[in-house]
Amino acid sequence: MKSPFETGLWVVFESDSRRLLRSKRFKILFAVTFFPSLIYLLNPSPSGEGIGPMLKSFEALMLDLLSNYWLGIIGQLIAIIIMCDLLASEVERGTIRLLLAKPLRLSTLIAAKFLAGISVLTLLFGVPYTVIWLYNPLVYKTGLSGLWRDLPDLLIVLGVSVLILGLLGALSMLVSVLINRPLYASLTTFGVAFIFQFLVPQIPYLQNAERYTLPYQTAVLLKAGFDRIDLSRFRGVPSHSAIALSVLIPVLLFPAWAILVRRDFPD
Repeated sequence: MKSPFETGLWVVFESDSRRLLRSKRFKILFAVTFFPSLIYLLNPSPSGEGIGPMLKSFEALMLDLLSNYWLGIIGQLIAIIIMCDLLASEVERGTIRLLLAKPLRLSTLIAAKFLAGISVLTLLFGVPYTVIWLYNPLVYKTGLSGLWRDLPDLLIVLGVSVLILGLLGALSMLVSVLINRPLYASLTTFGVAFIFQFLVPQIPYLQNAERYTLPYQTAVLLKAGFDRIDLSRFRGVPSHSAIALSVLIPVLLFPAWAILVRRDFPD
């Protein structure tokens, strides 16, 4: 028999996931996210035939698109829009009081909403990645063996994306409990992320300051699995970056929980 904790976690997770997937916002954001894949489908521009050229092309393409689009400014804004709505909308409408009136811990509510948001974002970004992965063997004429050989690269891309999106999601949820309007919370979070990534590389006292930006860390993380392209110019150890990002996620979610614990929600 499941405990109330487990049941509550699943109920909130399923409810929020369905709400996000059925929203008009998701359909619009999906179109924006899928756009680079559509361009590639229409104009793949193969650099040869065979597994070797296919793997190198996939890694080069994903490095470019992740750093400059999917996990760049456009992708960051998409993640922030999705994640800021999860808690801010409940507080704004007053429905968070009803949720907490049930046998549901606040920590469970935050965890369930975070997991729901990240799951939806994984689907939102994962579908375009998968489309390119499925299409590449046709372009390079490698067949099913090409899919199998390219699977590790697809998995590393998904893993890197989940880490980066998780960090943005945790930051978004923290800001959203401070600013209880989803739109204002989204704009504030994006402003904080953009200004930080814009200003930090300008600091003259930090050596290789651009390494603290998300696009740079994306490339560092990709070094863990990409071996067909030269990523030596990106200094850093993938495992260290992965640990740092993984630790930052709960570090950002904890103050969001602490703020809500001390808040009185009006009837």
